[in-house]
Amino acid sequence: MIPTSEHLEAFAPLGWATPYLTSPDWVIRERDRGDEPIADKFNRETMRANDGVQHWLELHPARKPGESVTKTISLVKYGIGLSGFPGACHGGALLTLMDEALAYVMVANETGATRSDFMEVGTRQWRGLLQQGKPLSEVLEGFYVTASLDTKFLKVAICPGIVGIETELLETKGHKMKMRATMRGVDGSPIMQTTGVWVKLRGAARL
Repeated sequence: MIPTSEHLEAFAPLGWATPYLTSPDWVIRERDRGDEPIADKFNRETMRANDGVQHWLELHPARKPGESVTKTISLVKYGIGLSGFPGACHGGALLTLMDEALAYVMVANETGATRSDFMEVGTRQWRGLLQQGKPLSEVLEGFYVTASLDTKFLKVAICPGIVGIETELLETKGHKMKMRATMRGVDGSPIMQTTGVWVKLRGAARL
């Protein structure tokens, strides 16, 4: 998609991110995992409720067939609905944004970052196996889930506010993916850094 004037205005304060947002070499999309009532409700509804997330874009470099996505950018503008201490964004909300930003590397590689393939394919599989009477541990087999998030909070994220998250793929081997993300504010300085590991469930639903 081409960023709208509303997007450009919303994220204009993130001057360091503007080159990505305006580059023809980067793919831009609204964060969207479809509208399945049993999937992604927390990010689709709760994070956006009560003047929470107002704009949420995901970007990655355009790639050629056979190439992997190794870097992504997430841009988020949010209101006081994500506040914790007065004037500060809640730490749990920030961790959710980081978790989603890290996961987008996986989503982009698994589906090519099309609109909602990631959730639609997974939900069809989930429903089909449940209808066959399979136990939930078996139904979840093959899905990637967060195994660990090693996070450092470096400064307060102002609320309401605007942040950008730069994510890079560090390692992928079989059933495991390791990513690192840095959240930056308007001035470009780091707000928090997170290293995350995603694993593909095999057998019982455990990490």
